[in-house]
Amino acid sequence: MPNTSSSNHVSRIVPSKHLNIHRQKNANYADLENELTRLRARLTRETMVSHLITTEPELFPDPIDQAASEYESDIALSVKLLTIEKLRRIEQVLTSLHTRSYGICSRCNHQIPPARLRVQPDSLYCVPCLTIIEQQSDGS
Repeated sequence: MPNTSSSNHVSRIVPSKHLNIHRQKNANYADLENELTRLRARLTRETMVSHLITTEPELFPDPIDQAASEYESDIALSVKLLTIEKLRRIEQVLTSLHTRSYGICSRCNHQIPPARLRVQPDSLYCVPCLTIIEQQSDGS
């Protein structure tokens, strides 16, 4: 005869898969935050050092030397601008980590695949949205 009494039923508390995923995600975010903070500090240091090294353009008697110096200055400026852009993206990611919006595409609000975030942790866009943005900027 089957027992229909619910008082004999002992419920087990089993950690849900969702809880384990949430813990892993938090651990990954903590690792990411540490890495981004380290990268931010390094890039900031490099930018400050390169800023101190930059001096007034030197005047060279040889036009080829002058052109080479100007070319090196242009390259240094380009690197600084790229570094500043990278720092800006890192700041955005760190902010999104704190607001729990990290890993969400800024354009379509869909989840950015974890594989993309592993390759490019400061991604603000999923690949389809990034493709659209790049196509729009190329067409401008």
